Parts: sequence; C-alpha cells; structure tokens
Amino acid sequence: MQKMTSAAARRTAIAATGLDRPRPDTVTARHLKSAFATMGLAQIDSVARVVRSHYLPFFSRLGPYQRATLDRLLYSSPRMGIEYWAHAAAFVPPQTWMHFERTRTEWWRNDYGQRHPETGEGFRDLQASVLEVLAGGPKSARGVAELVEHDLPERHRGHWGWNPSQVKVALEALFAGGIVSSSGRNDHFERIYALTRDVCADLPEIPLSYGTDDDPHLGLDPEAARTRGVSGTNNDVLELTRTAARALGIARPDDLADYFRQLRAPTDEAITELLSTGELREVEVAGSPALRWHQARTPRSVSARALLAPFDPLVFYRPRLEWLFDFHYRIEIYTPADRRVHGYYVTPFLLGDRLVGRVDLHRDRAAGILRAHQVTWEPGEEHTEDLVAELREMAMWLGLDAVELEGTHLPLS
Repeated sequence: MQKMTSAAARRTAIAATGLDRPRPDTVTARHLKSAFATMGLAQIDSVARVVRSHYLPFFSRLGPYQRATLDRLLYSSPRMGIEYWAHAAAFVPPQTWMHFERTRTEWWRNDYGQRHPETGEGFRDLQASVLEVLAGGPKSARGVAELVEHDLPERHRGHWGWNPSQVKVALEALFAGGIVSSSGRNDHFERIYALTRDVCADLPEIPLSYGTDDDPHLGLDPEAARTRGVSGTNNDVLELTRTAARALGIARPDDLADYFRQLRAPTDEAITELLSTGELREVEVAGSPALRWHQARTPRSVSARALLAPFDPLVFYRPRLEWLFDFHYRIEIYTPADRRVHGYYVTPFLLGDRLVGRVDLHRDRAAGILRAHQVTWEPGEEHTEDLVAELREMAMWLGLDAVELEGTHLPLS
C-alpha cells in the first residue's frame, strides 16, 4: 500500500479540484467548461454577501472572468450544467442529472401535500394546472401563481422568514421529480421553472406520477410503507462515486458519499467495484487509510492562492477539511451574532498547500469597496501581502474601486 504524507495528500486534493494551475491571462468559455468538468458540480446558494456562491469557485481557479459567459454556458442551449438536488442545490452536467433516477422517481416518498387527507386532491389538481401553464413557456413561481387558481390554504413554515406559497411547493415537488427543471434565475435569484424537455433536449420527459407502475397510488396512501428503492429504480451510485473520486483525488469513503449526498452502503459497493478495476487505489495518509483516484496527480509543490467560497468543493465537506488541512471551519452566517468567532461570511484563504487563515468578506456595492472586516491567521501564519493581492484581484473582478482590510483603505493600484 502506498504511503503518503499529509502534505502530499493536500497537494493531491488541490490538484484534483483544479486549484494548482496558473490562472490564464484571459478566461474563455473553454476554461470555464474545463473547470466545471474538473469539479463535477457547482453548488448553488442564495447568499450574496460577496457574489452568488456558484460564481466564486470559478474565480478561485481561473481569476477574473466574465460572469455573463458563465451564465450563458449554464442557461443557454447546449447547457453545460443544469440544476438539481445533487449536493444540496447544484449545477451538474446533464449526464450527471441522469444518474439520480431513484431520487427523481421516488419524489413522492416525501409528502409535499399530495396525500393530505383533506387537501391532497386539490394539491394534485394544482400540480396539473402548473404543468399546463409551463407548457406555454418558462415562468417564475410568482408568474405561475398569476395564471393558476386554487383554494388551498397557504402554508406558514417559519424558516428564515421564508413562507413558500402552495404554488411554490407544487413546483418544488415537480422539480424534485425531474418533471420540471430550472431554465435560469431572475434578478431576485428565483428559479425560472420550465418543463425539463424545454430546458435540455437530451433529458427524458418524465410524466407526473404518484407511485409505481404496480401501485400508482403508493405515494398517496398515508399508511403505505415507502422505503428507499420501493420503485425498483436506483441512482447510478457507481458513476456518481467515480465522478466524486476524480474530483477529490484523495478521499475517504464518507468524503466520496457526501460529494453527491449518497448513502454509505451503495457508495461502499461502488468503492469495491472501483478498487477491483484499479480506478481507486488504497493508500495510507499519515497512518490513516484513504482512497486515491488512479489518475490523481501529486505535484511536488503548488502555488495556489485563493479565497474559497463556503460552498467550494474543496471545503464544503467539513470533516474532510479537518482531516486533510487540520482546519476547523464554519461559515458563521447561521451562528448567532454573539457566538461568532471569525465574522459573518467567513472564507478560508488557501496559500500553497495550506489553509492559512479566515477572512470575513463583504462586497459593499454602494461604497464600491470589498471589505475584509476580520482576518484570522492560523498559528504561525501571516501572509498579508498575498491576501491583499488576492483581494485586489477579486475587487477588480467585481467592479469595485478599493479594498478595505480591517479598517485600512487600500486602493486597487
């Protein structure tokens, strides 16, 4: 069994996710496609403290690029990626979307309202009406709501102030089932829903169903058992694990399962298969067992320099971050203010093969300033000059005029 040092494992992980490569002088669509293929996904989140989260991993790897180019690749045919619940909400290649067959087929295992004893029939009628509206073209939830009528009582689910309408819930159920997809986002970052066939011609048209062929009402029976796999379909966990292993380079079983939020049991089966084909290889990292992708590179050194989004593939699984980098991390936006340690929107700072600090970032559009409210360096690390260089490059990309580092104003030139 190959033995690796922690430093070698970190360099392998950084190279696998594409953060070791020099940034191009001019970023083209080809660079963006390559970065997306390397990561295998781009997580989506509505938080826009700096910029919408899916834009940042591309900047971290490529430097300044035209966000309009990435929008075109994601929202225009032929689409580089489409939205689905892959790792939380994420863009994935259309082929990867296909690997979630059981997740889509068994959407009705969850009760969105379709089996409510009093209002279930009305909810199902609403879903049918929603599909009729979307047959006329893509629309936001509010746009759909203007064209459908229903007498269902609106729900009140207090969650960060978000109370989804019945139309929104009906749309999200259809989205989970792959029956509708997202053709884009509006200025409020709301999904623009469309029939899946209208989003990507390569994807199958999925009819609205509430059960299996043998039991078409299974999802409507309050007493029925609806265990995973009841539909007889399966996600292609082998392909998902293969993609995760390639994107991670070096990983443990939990890391591979988390990349596309799959269960350990089928992931372990996939690992066994990939070990048998030689695509995965067992290694030992500082005395701990791990798995290495057979084509993963281990550079002798890396000159990475990047502020990482909290949802960047290198950092979104916190146990892997602690294992490889000995770096405990929280974004802290969900931490009560009096318990925050490093700030509100905390971004890890990658330099070389180490995470050397945490930076609380804020894009102040009104003032035209990228503010680093708080910087916390790891013990023995302080790289202010490198951080300022990265902040300036990010500020220029964002169209800002200056950087502010813990209260100190720094012009861009």
